[in-house]
Amino acid sequence: MTVGDALVWAQGMLQGADVADARREAEILLAACLGWERAKLIAHPEAALAERQLRRFECWVRRRARREPLAYITRRAWFYGLELTVGRGALIPRPETELLVELFLGWESGGEGFPILVDAGTGSGAVAIACLKHAPQWLGVGIDRSRRALHIAQINRRKLRLETRLMLVQGDWLAGLRPRSVNAVLSNPPYVLPDEWDALQPEIARYEPRAALLVPAEDPLLPYRRIAQDAARVLRSPGLLAFETSPRLAPLLMEQLPRWGFPNPQVRRDYSGVERVVYAEVRY
Repeated sequence: MTVGDALVWAQGMLQGADVADARREAEILLAACLGWERAKLIAHPEAALAERQLRRFECWVRRRARREPLAYITRRAWFYGLELTVGRGALIPRPETELLVELFLGWESGGEGFPILVDAGTGSGAVAIACLKHAPQWLGVGIDRSRRALHIAQINRRKLRLETRLMLVQGDWLAGLRPRSVNAVLSNPPYVLPDEWDALQPEIARYEPRAALLVPAEDPLLPYRRIAQDAARVLRSPGLLAFETSPRLAPLLMEQLPRWGFPNPQVRRDYSGVERVVYAEVRY
């Protein structure tokens, strides 16, 4: 089978599975399978696929037709200009989360010496890694309960050459940190409410880790409260606490943060105008 024939077949399979932009996704899958750039596919539709390449491509297309996320199949995702390894067990980094990195880089007033940021619920390590790559004087700690997620974060730490600057720890949010030991706490906790679950795309609901997405129905702000209350203990002055959240939870979080030790919280909207990041600076 040629490249052109394989793309026609894959496009039909993906269209039949209601995958949006089926041609583009077919090209991305085949390019990743062959180790080519997409432009090379377009320039060489007559190129023949080896039997091994064809079998692998067919497997990948069938997985995508079952609505497995493209990033999990190719094991690659881009975040803040960095190519990261991703996999089942950690959320796929999303463009809206880049606002958390932008906020930190715009703040970046960690004081003397080597300031420390904490990425609470680090997953693939995307937030911590992006911050550290653009703030070379900082050190970082990525914390996650999932061993599987931390394994992916370890791969990315090594790939981006941050072994000496990023510590990865299995733990429960900020519970194990010493008082006044860090300068910034960033987090992307769960923020999908139970009544929103059925509206999620199959790629998210079927494949991404539910515990990293869904808030407790009886106490939606529980992860935020635990992080904030511990952040009030572990942050030095000046210190930054910043959450990515949803437009439904942002007003509640703004209301509660002063009660948890963070007066004057602020909200930042994403490029779609949605309230996306809630943050507060502390000074003692």
